[in-house]
Amino acid sequence: MKKQTRATIDQNKIIKARDIIDQEYYKPITLEYLSRRVGMSPKKLATAFPKRYYQSVQQYLTMSRALKGMQLLLETQLPIYEIAWETGYDVTRPFSYQFKRITGRAPSVWRKVQLSNPPGTVPYILLNR
Repeated sequence: MKKQTRATIDQNKIIKARDIIDQEYYKPITLEYLSRRVGMSPKKLATAFPKRYYQSVQQYLTMSRALKGMQLLLETQLPIYEIAWETGYDVTRPFSYQFKRITGRAPSVWRKVQLSNPPGTVPYILLNR
């Protein structure tokens, strides 16, 4: 049996952290929470995560929530406040702010534009950086 190196173990922990975000995006996830769950110090996780995924833990969480919000906007008739709640925000304002920062449009405007596109059209996402 081949012994795993420390680097391999750390990479597996980083992947596990990403998986936790992908599955629990609707929960209040903090760096400390993730580090406890994967067994890595917060500082080490904060340094290693961007090396693998090119964005911080918080940026990845925000993007995961926005992508789920886009899916809900397209596939449901839920009001924006419920979508905000479903994606881990207690109130609408932070969801709308982050959504607009990522897509360039408020959630309600984005939904209207996307739903007015011809059937089969891929949603357009404008990444504001």
